[in-house]
Amino acid sequence: MVEASEATVSRALRGSPEISEQTRGLIRRVARDLGYVPNAAARSLVRQASFTLGLIVPDVTDPIHGLIIAGFGRAAERHGYTVIVLEGSGSKARRMIATRTLREHQAQGIAFCGAPISSREASEEALPARTVFILPEGQDAVSQGDKSLGRIMTDSAEGIRLLVEHLIGTGRRQLSYVNGPDVASNRMRRNAILKTLEQMGIEPRIREYETTLEQADLDTVASLVARERPDALLCYDDKMALHLLDALRRFSLRVPDDVTVTGFDGIPFAAISNPRLTTVVQPAEKLGEAAGEMLCEAIKSGNAPPDVIYPVELAIRESSHPKVISGSQQNISGDG
Repeated sequence: MVEASEATVSRALRGSPEISEQTRGLIRRVARDLGYVPNAAARSLVRQASFTLGLIVPDVTDPIHGLIIAGFGRAAERHGYTVIVLEGSGSKARRMIATRTLREHQAQGIAFCGAPISSREASEEALPARTVFILPEGQDAVSQGDKSLGRIMTDSAEGIRLLVEHLIGTGRRQLSYVNGPDVASNRMRRNAILKTLEQMGIEPRIREYETTLEQADLDTVASLVARERPDALLCYDDKMALHLLDALRRFSLRVPDDVTVTGFDGIPFAAISNPRLTTVVQPAEKLGEAAGEMLCEAIKSGNAPPDVIYPVELAIRESSHPKVISGSQQNISGDG
């Protein structure tokens, strides 16, 4: 049997290109047969680095957060990092517990997803050069300035513009907005509706509804819609829209014949609902992947991550089937 030095074994198990593929395969087979598992704590002590990244999300069961986690994990793996995913970005108390846990594990970088936290507040909890914000919700979520804050954002206002223009183009005039939580993204989406209407020369006025995902609250909104009969319900996100589709059925309202319903995010369920949901699609996996790449680069360079903005797409589906449609509108989306 060929003997290998400790350094050769270590490099082979790390996948170093300095070791031939044949030797790496042999050493890994022997390690597997022996049940060997590298000691991450010991390796961290030797390298004086944990090679750990933290990702804090509001809800790991949320489909869009799941997609972000998947993308983030892929990027981290490419750079040899382990990811610790924690819930807690939705409230300050839980966020503080999560950041403390990550400090205890000596995480070298932290990504806050959907967190109502500013970069200044984050700098008090984590190294600012090693912090990124995915779909930020803090006070500086959409602020302009010369200094990059490590924000990974989408052009949501453009998505709302496309959505409103589509609805107006299909004969809808009485638009309503179903509010989400009181966060930056909700305010931005509502204001973008009003701004687009104004730019189109239409009175910037919308009926607003308030609800949670509780059935009683959804039924209250559905009963109001049944009485007031707006042309369209633009919902804060896809989850709210899908729940409202069900509530509207309980009040014998047909979508889109009686009222149009649209969402935001582009979660997988939106494409298979009944009817299929028109929505603004955010590239969630790309956002997560970008966050992981940016954190790894910040750790390597010591420089603060940049701000990046990704485009969105409008997926026109059955829930906004047009009353009047032109050939050009049919080409806005190839999603059906």
